[in-house]
Amino acid sequence: MRSLALGAFLFSLTLAQTCQVQMTPPDYKELPLYMPQLSLAVTPNALTRTGSFTVTAGTTSPSATAWVRVSWSGGQLAVRDVAWGTPGYDPPLKGPNGGQWVQGCPSVNTSTRELDDRDNGQHTFRAEALVYWREQWANFKCTTQQWNGSSWQTVTYYQYYQVSPSYTAPSYCQEVPNTRYWQVKSQVVSATRTAYAYISWEQRAGTSYDAVLQALADRIQEDHKRATASMRAYAYAKELNDPVRSALARAAQGYFYDCNWLGICQRADPAGEIKILTDVPSILSGLLYTGRLCGGFITFCFGGQNSRGADIGPKVEIKTFLMVKGWRHDYLLLDRLIPRKYYDPSDRDYPGVPEEERNQVLQSCRLYKDTQEGRRCLAVVETPTGIVPTLKTLLMIDPMFQRGRQYP
Repeated sequence: MRSLALGAFLFSLTLAQTCQVQMTPPDYKELPLYMPQLSLAVTPNALTRTGSFTVTAGTTSPSATAWVRVSWSGGQLAVRDVAWGTPGYDPPLKGPNGGQWVQGCPSVNTSTRELDDRDNGQHTFRAEALVYWREQWANFKCTTQQWNGSSWQTVTYYQYYQVSPSYTAPSYCQEVPNTRYWQVKSQVVSATRTAYAYISWEQRAGTSYDAVLQALADRIQEDHKRATASMRAYAYAKELNDPVRSALARAAQGYFYDCNWLGICQRADPAGEIKILTDVPSILSGLLYTGRLCGGFITFCFGGQNSRGADIGPKVEIKTFLMVKGWRHDYLLLDRLIPRKYYDPSDRDYPGVPEEERNQVLQSCRLYKDTQEGRRCLAVVETPTGIVPTLKTLLMIDPMFQRGRQYP
């Protein structure tokens, strides 16, 4: 079986694009003196819009390169690592015949498939190249002293050492005249690069307002099982609608899941902190928990439930802005209402809004749903973890929470 696999590999290489490297003895002047280096570039380094990575690889000596190939070596996504062949995940970079490698001669310039929010995370790309170079060697006569256990004795021996491009012979060795020769060397060199994709969720083709909300709710629950008590959430909100509301309430309370026949379960401790600032206290119903997660045939309690709200008064204009710190990624949700006068010709105030202002407001809303109150405009952004604590400080969550009327 091993010989069959090796044969298939060699056959695939014969089908791939390879270069004819000239090597003319005895001095091999076509080859460089040093081992060629491999460069790998992935652009852009960070992808924030639906699109593709461009992957380029080449060596410092194209004429001494037999082949160059690149591959996608795996991704670290929000809640899992993916590799080539991971069920349910389509690798971003594939060879022309569906293989893992894209091979070229003497360089490779290729692109990934179009990525969207389902690919958010860091992606690693790998390049390999078979390169040739030349080295000059010579025979040396070496005379040195060695201790034989009772006295020093003179020892003479002959040894081949490299003389070009570097000189490796010891100082006690002398080159034997007319023994220099050139030797061809080859090696597979490699390089890796990491690129990042953080694409806002509403850019996915064919998506809808309700579908994005459901996807965010699913992600919060999936992420919470890994983040558990390290999850944090903060919201300025007039309302928090299902299914995101239910997912947030579940993370705030904590839960047991995947119980086996013995009653042994996985445990998701309550999120470490959830704070909601609002001027409509009725939205806090069912979202706030204090205490600990308890359960089991013999009751044990785990984690601290720390989900609280504050009424910061009716004078503050609030749109729904939710920030969730997850396991690897943070999530930002902005849900705002655009009045009908900006888009509905039947509204009596429609003609009173300047055309330029109306177009600017509507164009900024890529994912929406028209309701009786107006157009609900949604944006969901996924970022590397760390932005939520910064926004918490910038938006003065704690000072405003302290000034408001707190629940409970």
